Amino acid sequence: MRNLIMAAVLPAAVVLAGCDSDTPAAVEPEPNIVEVAQAVNAETGEFSVLIAALVRAGLVDELATGGPYTVFAPTDAAFSALDLDAAAVAQLPVADLTAILLYHVAPGRLAAADVVNRTQLTMAGGGTAGIRVDNGAAYIDEARIITVDVGASNGIIHIIDAVLLP
Repeated sequence: MRNLIMAAVLPAAVVLAGCDSDTPAAVEPEPNIVEVAQAVNAETGEFSVLIAALVRAGLVDELATGGPYTVFAPTDAAFSALDLDAAAVAQLPVADLTAILLYHVAPGRLAAADVVNRTQLTMAGGGTAGIRVDNGAAYIDEARIITVDVGASNGIIHIIDAVLLP
């Protein structure tokens, strides 16, 4: 009889132990850089040209699965200042577009505090971008960093107001 009780109680104890109130609930994975950019675009419409450029250059998979990266993401207004919209981006030579986009990506996950403690960053496509702080505003080359530390599972995004040109 004791064995029968143990056979009934032991599985119930194991199941109840797995339901402990201290057990954390399943956590959704943090979105990657591309998913964050898409979510921001869906909410604000700020990154439609950037996303079109990433697709055209074939960089979506790398920015979604590689890293960690720090991405300096120009807004649609930044692209517009160069007379670029999604249709114009589709006409650019892929090699040129890729070089421009990779000049917006730095290897590693660099929060704003890490960025402003440097004077330059080596970018993923080669080349070096200058970093400076002027009157309390941070700049990469001539682009002002307008939003910082947008987290992603494989890096971080800083939003900038101009397109960086290598």
